[in-house]
Amino acid sequence: MNPHIHANARRDRLRARLAQDGIDAYLISGVANVTYLTGFKGEASHLVVSKNKDILVSDARFTEQIKNECPGLEAIIRPPTKKTLDMVAEAIRSIKGLSIGFECQVLTVSDFESLKEILPECSWLATRERVETQRMVKEPIEIEAICEAIKMAQDAFTSLSKSLSTSQTEKNVADELERLMRSMGAQCAAFPIIVAAGLNAALPHAIPSQHCIGNESLLLVDWGASSPSGYKSDLTRVLDTHNFSKTIGQAESKDKLRKIYSVVQKAQKAAFDSIKPGVKVLDVDRAARQLIAEAGFGEYFGHGLGHGIGLQIHEAPWLRPGSETVLEPGMVFTLEPGIYLPGWGGVRIEDNILVTSSGAEYLTGISRELDDNIIA
Repeated sequence: MNPHIHANARRDRLRARLAQDGIDAYLISGVANVTYLTGFKGEASHLVVSKNKDILVSDARFTEQIKNECPGLEAIIRPPTKKTLDMVAEAIRSIKGLSIGFECQVLTVSDFESLKEILPECSWLATRERVETQRMVKEPIEIEAICEAIKMAQDAFTSLSKSLSTSQTEKNVADELERLMRSMGAQCAAFPIIVAAGLNAALPHAIPSQHCIGNESLLLVDWGASSPSGYKSDLTRVLDTHNFSKTIGQAESKDKLRKIYSVVQKAQKAAFDSIKPGVKVLDVDRAARQLIAEAGFGEYFGHGLGHGIGLQIHEAPWLRPGSETVLEPGMVFTLEPGIYLPGWGGVRIEDNILVTSSGAEYLTGISRELDDNIIA
């Protein structure tokens, strides 16, 4: 199906909520939300969705891009002499909107106060996650785009793993992995790549350093690709580096790695097996968290089990304790249980999962077995 038809249909779905919220229009300001509703991949723009028409407010940097990416969508292009919010006000006045819903989690207080001054005739309703709720359930074209981003990431990792050497640093590995993803068609890395060797792997979001990977017994790599369409992938694997490690007590260290890895692997499988439509995400999180706690490592798993992926690397649904979100077919998210031990290191296994009509499907295909992820 033509991507522009998808954008039109998405705006129509959002438009149907206007009556429910009792307003004349939505002002959409989130970059990913504007992209989702229009197909426009630029930035610094706003979209007005009203009962009768939609208007994209942008600037002259994107005039031709908007024509190419959003044919048929009315646009107001800001000249250099005008302020963005003045043009937003012009769009709202043109649709004769008097009650406007705005994205309270996106629009700054400063911009909101300015809009109230420019449009004193309007009333404002703070709305939250109207578009994000739509984005939670992916269309087939979106799942295809995510799978494209996964393939780029996996192919790059497979190539990288064949050439790792003891002399490389964490930063060397991260830089090479991003280069490989770009060479395989990715627009860029989906987020700053995490490469953490040994003790550094105890930091869930470690920053790659000049630390040499050959001096440690494990290597954690968290990476993902952003496809040309803007959709993301997000994976984590732990590599066993004992074959070239120079650490003392190698056998004991290897046994500890295998023990902790096994717990994390079983936790991910327990979570995966619990996934099916109608299940609350808090129950999926609990399945993994309980297994890790029973193994004695509960205090060392300090983050949520996973998050949605799509146009953003972190988006709804959020798999964490207390979340009442109910799983639906078409949701795509990560499963990433982890155990992080200060003074030793950490293990995280992260895969991208699709909720199907009867359960779940792994979209990622790199082996989760430690014996298949050994650096020779």
